Parts: sequence; structure tokens; C-alpha cells
Amino acid sequence: MNLSARFLLFIAIILAVAALGVAGPVVAEDLSDNETCLECHADTERGPPKNPDRPQVHTPEGGFFVEDHEMWSCNDCHTYITEIPHPEEVLGSEVDCTNCHDEAPTK
Repeated sequence: MNLSARFLLFIAIILAVAALGVAGPVVAEDLSDNETCLECHADTERGPPKNPDRPQVHTPEGGFFVEDHEMWSCNDCHTYITEIPHPEEVLGSEVDCTNCHDEAPTK
């Protein structure tokens, strides 16, 4: 194989690899879809908030004690979740209820 044939083969391989990389599927997680969250968190036990003065929003099974919250996506309240997998620093973060409420609800 002469030098120009090797060069053309090299270029063809580079272009093929580049085409596969560009044409491959791009999968973005839809954080506004609760099903995305529940793929991992469906069996997660929901305990009471760390602050005993705050009401518990989720039932232990993952539903809501207050029906008004059912219309929101997980990410509407858990705004600190911006990517999957979640960075370790968001573990244990609490929801900021004042994003919707004038004051943080208390018991």
C-alpha cells in the first residue's frame, strides 16, 4: 500500500469515527418528568424533614399529604437537582418552600 492510499484510508477512518460520534443518539434526561426521577427514587422511603417545625409533604410511600402539591413536578420543588447523576453535594439538601409560599410552612 503506497503512502497516498494509506493517507486516504486514514482520512476515511477519521471521517467514519467522526460521523458515528455526531450521528449517535444524544440522550438528555427530562428533569420536568416525574417518571425520570422515579426511575431511581420510586422505592425511596420519604421520612420527615430534618427541621421538626416543617410539615412533611410526602407520605412514606411517595405520595403527598397535601393534594395541592400533586400537580407539580419533582423538580419544581427540588430545584437544586440539575443533572443526573446528582452531584454528592446535593444529597440531603432541603426544598426551599419560599419559592412558592410567602413563608416556609410550619406545623
